[in-house]
Amino acid sequence: MNDVILGVTDAPAARAREWAMRRAHARGSVLRELLIAPSRDDIDEAVRGTADAEILVLPAEHGHPYRGIIAGANCPVAVVPEEPAGDAERHGILVGVDASEVSQRAVAFAADEAIRTGELLIALAAWEPVAVGTEPGLDLWTGPMPVDLTEATAAMLERTLEPVRAAHPDLSVRTKIDVGDASTLIEEASRSAVLTVVGSHGRTGLSRLLLGSVSEHVAAHVSSPTVIVR
Repeated sequence: MNDVILGVTDAPAARAREWAMRRAHARGSVLRELLIAPSRDDIDEAVRGTADAEILVLPAEHGHPYRGIIAGANCPVAVVPEEPAGDAERHGILVGVDASEVSQRAVAFAADEAIRTGELLIALAAWEPVAVGTEPGLDLWTGPMPVDLTEATAAMLERTLEPVRAAHPDLSVRTKIDVGDASTLIEEASRSAVLTVVGSHGRTGLSRLLLGSVSEHVAAHVSSPTVIVR
């Protein structure tokens, strides 16, 4: 099955329904509804309802990250804002990229959407300065470590994009590397995007410095239809 599922909550959902209907029509899929408890606490039934689904579409709720549903869903989850501003001025499929395996799946999903819609693929990677600690009584400099990770981030970004470039040589791809909190940077960039795509899982080690775990923040502050890929 590749059903498109519309999650029905107590939040306004005209935009989410319209987005889900367009996607189902474009993909020749069945659109079905799934009632989700207003408390959002009983997620097991909602998660079971996503078995074999192509995507679960949810209406955005201010500040609500749909944490449990996103973490447990058996398919990508789209969160659609009710009143996105400036639709006519939006362009590009934005994807947040880091060094993780789930990020590769997010890039593949975003590339497929860019090809299907004829949009530009915008790949954004971010890194933050490394925090340096100190020992009591030692005169050590503290604060962000003055190491520029732009080159390393750019190399990671290109490695992640290699399969997409090879498979789709005609796809227009724009890369963007920023310094700062990835959640904030993706949220800002999404304000002008047709669609935003991020991976769902947190990361550790070096890859955390490049992007970090952003899906919860992005899902709670969507400015464009946003898909979280597992």
